[in-house]
Amino acid sequence: MRSAMMAARRFQSTSSSAPANINLTWEEFFTLRKQRRLWERVAALPCAMLGLGAGAAVFATLPVNPQQTFMGVDPMILFGGATMFCGVLGFVGGPSVGRVWYRIGNRRLAQSLDIKEAEFFRHVKANRSDPNFSSASNPLPDFYGEKINSLAAYRKWLRKQREHERKGTFHLGKKK
Repeated sequence: MRSAMMAARRFQSTSSSAPANINLTWEEFFTLRKQRRLWERVAALPCAMLGLGAGAAVFATLPVNPQQTFMGVDPMILFGGATMFCGVLGFVGGPSVGRVWYRIGNRRLAQSLDIKEAEFFRHVKANRSDPNFSSASNPLPDFYGEKINSLAAYRKWLRKQREHERKGTFHLGKKK
């Protein structure tokens, strides 16, 4: 009994189907992040065309009576608008499809990228300026850090956050 438990425990510790955790540097992370965003943007166009084609196929086969209106709108205009909506829906859903394609293509890096992404967003959350300091003359710069694509851009983002905070607190103690 005991030897069976030891063998089972040994088998569980040696058989790991989870991919090895690869430590990414910040430069590698930003390069992979840039690639992922490119995949997301590129996938938007085929998904839009697919949505437009599917909408056209569906609405072109529906019977149309030109004598009848639907809520006062001509059915052809309504079907055309619905077809365009299908294309827009495909365009909006395209980045999600691109992200899935990217994760499938980079399966071994996906877990490391997720870990580094969480660490990056912890840094962004800790270092961003207080949104209460925003005004028309002092708008909030890149709250979520979406435009950061390198270490130099991260340093620039940090400077902008500090400048925003400094401008927001400059007149705080003065009375008019």
